Amino acid sequence: MSPPGRPKGECPRWAGRRAAPGVHTDLGVRGGSSSSTLQRAVALLACVLACGAARAADAVAPAAAASAPSDAAAAVDAQPRTALVPVPGAAAVEIPAPVTTGSAPAVSTPDSVPGGEKAERVQVTDPFIELHTFAGRGYPVFYVAARGEWVSIELRHTDWYKVRTATGKVGWVTREQLKTTLAESGLQQQFGDIAFNDYLARRVELGAGYGRFHREPMIKFWLSYRLSDTLSIESTLGQVQGVFSGTTLWHVNLQAEPWSDQRFSPFAGIGIGRFHNIPNQSLVEFQQTNARMADAIVGARYHLTDRFMIRADYAIYTAFVSDQRSLEYRAATAGLSFFF
Repeated sequence: MSPPGRPKGECPRWAGRRAAPGVHTDLGVRGGSSSSTLQRAVALLACVLACGAARAADAVAPAAAASAPSDAAAAVDAQPRTALVPVPGAAAVEIPAPVTTGSAPAVSTPDSVPGGEKAERVQVTDPFIELHTFAGRGYPVFYVAARGEWVSIELRHTDWYKVRTATGKVGWVTREQLKTTLAESGLQQQFGDIAFNDYLARRVELGAGYGRFHREPMIKFWLSYRLSDTLSIESTLGQVQGVFSGTTLWHVNLQAEPWSDQRFSPFAGIGIGRFHNIPNQSLVEFQQTNARMADAIVGARYHLTDRFMIRADYAIYTAFVSDQRSLEYRAATAGLSFFF
């Protein structure tokens, strides 16, 4: 309740001054100087404004506290709601202080590589690993990551990996240096043999070989394309230069390679082609032979290194020189091939 003699809702600061001699609420003057009256009028106006602002803040505060999160509300409640403002010739007046809201907590994001995928992190266990400016031993080392540091793997180029350190250094490291690192699970990180992985993913093979065709020297060239992991199609061109004749042959084979995921991989195939034999003109009677041919072949490949393989095979060629007659030849060759 309001004290006796004071209107309801009247500001207590003004109530203390309403009984002062010679001062009325209508700013009339019965006594005293004009400067004293002006000072009291300014104090009255400041008091009215302060009281109104405080009541408005008290009305809004409960609703704001109910809608804001608990942490934000605690931060707001901990802040002062009023501030003292000096007024010339009068006591200091309290006015509401500005209210600030707390900022949202920072959210940490996992390391990622370009494209949005999560980067794979490994921990260095060797005394150090060297970061080159690019993939290649000819490029200089510009940073050394010490034991215990974490690096994120972003890209692979042959036997080189592009990594990023926790401090933001980006460089290239060899696979040999990363083989001893630890994954986030604490287990040793596995890095496959890149050259062997390329061998498993091969599609095209180009090679040349030398051997014997019916006791005569033979050279041949082949080009194959893998249709699947176990099937491939191969085209072969061979040249035989004998004492009494020369022979040119070509054929297309379908080959099966059931253990193509092994470094040593046997294969077998069958095919058809053409057989062309030209006897030496020094012979009294010579006759060229141009006939259809069928062949069967068995052999094996062995992955040497990088993109090279050695190959050996044994083939049986059957030339159908006429409807009633056929000629059979056997050949064994070995050679080197390149794949990509």
